[in-house]
Amino acid sequence: RRAFRRLQRGRIFKHMTSDFTIDLQHLGRERFVSSHVFITDEGPVLLDTGPGSTIERLESELGRNGFRLGDLYAIVLSHAHLDHAGATGLVIQANPRAKVYAHHLAARHLIDPTKLIASATRVFGDNMERYWGRFLAVPAAQVVTLEGGEVLTLGNRTFEAIYTPGHAVHHLAYYERAERTVYAGDVGGIRVPSLPVVVPVTPPPDYDLELWLRSIEIVRGLGATRLFRTHFGFLDDVEAQLNALVAGLHAWTDQVVELYRQDLPEPERADRFDAFVRTWLADRAEPDEISRFAEFSDFRANYYGIARYVAKRG
Repeated sequence: RRAFRRLQRGRIFKHMTSDFTIDLQHLGRERFVSSHVFITDEGPVLLDTGPGSTIERLESELGRNGFRLGDLYAIVLSHAHLDHAGATGLVIQANPRAKVYAHHLAARHLIDPTKLIASATRVFGDNMERYWGRFLAVPAAQVVTLEGGEVLTLGNRTFEAIYTPGHAVHHLAYYERAERTVYAGDVGGIRVPSLPVVVPVTPPPDYDLELWLRSIEIVRGLGATRLFRTHFGFLDDVEAQLNALVAGLHAWTDQVVELYRQDLPEPERADRFDAFVRTWLADRAEPDEISRFAEFSDFRANYYGIARYVAKRG
């Protein structure tokens, strides 16, 4: 077995390159959803798998860089939302030796995805398969649960797991101190090339403004010079990104609080919030790009995430 492992590692080293980002081209959209690959001396490590619907793209791009799904040494997840972790079970099906690192609350959904699939199906209905593909359960023995605060040594690479709730209660960011880089998942907001504006993402059921602001300050306090976001890629203007995200979170939440003061049915509040966000973006992007982005991150769904938070606060 040891000889076989050395042979496998030798084959991996033969194809070693630098780290690389995979554009998963979810629903044909370029540079909206990514996975990232770390090269280690134990084999490649995958940060966020993307949805099950993009598994073929993930596999082909790994192949283009000289790897197979079976070469992966580990999978590191920021959180369990379908656009970040949906393909995890499919990857593990092809690679039953890899370990999956995730927050313990995310791990529950990976091991038994019944509730997550049912909840997503209520939202996406007939589009569930097209948007997200299959979400297979991950064997519990392959999941390593985290709380935040752990130091992960993956081959010759070291990452600190940082608990960063606010977008999701089970959200982790990962800090590679040697590179002064935070792999932020969604806690750093979204800024895609076609809509170069920092946009919050506030889906139900876990949005919490106070927790998210606290998480941003934790990220800020790391002193990172680079931020990686699943949506999309690296950026060097960390402070500007975080400042813009804070402003957006306050603006969106304040708008929902204002809507809650009005005697309106929920669907109308959601419609008015959608109009508010489109106006908020109007002087920063072209209308077609705003509509295209809204297809990816539905503003009405974001309303319901904030509304649940506002209602809980009373």
